[in-house]
Amino acid sequence: MTDLRRLVILRVMPKPNHREKILSAGLAVFHKQGFHATGVQDVVDHAGVPKGSFYNHFKSKDALGLEVLESYWTAGGSARTELQTDGVAPLERIDRHLAAAGYDKNGCLIGNFSSELAGSDEFRSRLSELYKVWISEVAACIREGQEDGTLRRDERAENLAEFIIEGLEGAKLKAKVERDPAVLKRYRNSIRLVLQSP
Repeated sequence: MTDLRRLVILRVMPKPNHREKILSAGLAVFHKQGFHATGVQDVVDHAGVPKGSFYNHFKSKDALGLEVLESYWTAGGSARTELQTDGVAPLERIDRHLAAAGYDKNGCLIGNFSSELAGSDEFRSRLSELYKVWISEVAACIREGQEDGTLRRDERAENLAEFIIEGLEGAKLKAKVERDPAVLKRYRNSIRLVLQSP
C-alpha cells in the first residue's frame, strides 16, 4: 500500500469518539457506584478507552461529573416537557411528569449528586440552579391550575412546586433503597390529593 493511499484511508476512517464514550461511561458508573466511589480508571475501563484519552477531553473527574450532570439534565428534558403539553389539565400534566421521571434502581442522579457532592461549591451551585429551573417549571403548571380553579389556591404555586420536587427526590431515594417502584406510584397519588382544589 502506498503512503498516499494509507493517508487517504486514515483520513476517511471514522475516529472513535472517546469523549462521548467517556461521558456515557461516566453517567453509568457515577449513577451506579456514586461519584466518590468512582475513579477515573473505573470510567475509562467502562468506556473501553485508554486512560490518556480521559485527560485529552476532561481536566478532572469533577469536570466530567459536571458534564455528566448536564447530560443527565438534558436527557430528563422529555419528562419536563410533560408539564407544557397543550390540551391537558395541569394536574394530569404534573402526574405525567412525575410518571416520566420514573423509577430507576440507582435513584436520581441529581438527588444522588445532591447528597454526595453538597460540599463542592461548583456542584452545589449548579445543582441549586437546576432545582430552581425545575421548580419554576412545575410552579408554572400549578399556576395554570390555580387560575382555572382545578388546583388549590390556598398556597403559593412556588411552595407547592418545591414540595413536589423535594418529595419526588425523597420518594426516588426510598424506591432505590426498597427496590420498589410502587413507592413512586404512592407518591404520585399523594400529590394528586395534595394539589386538588377542595
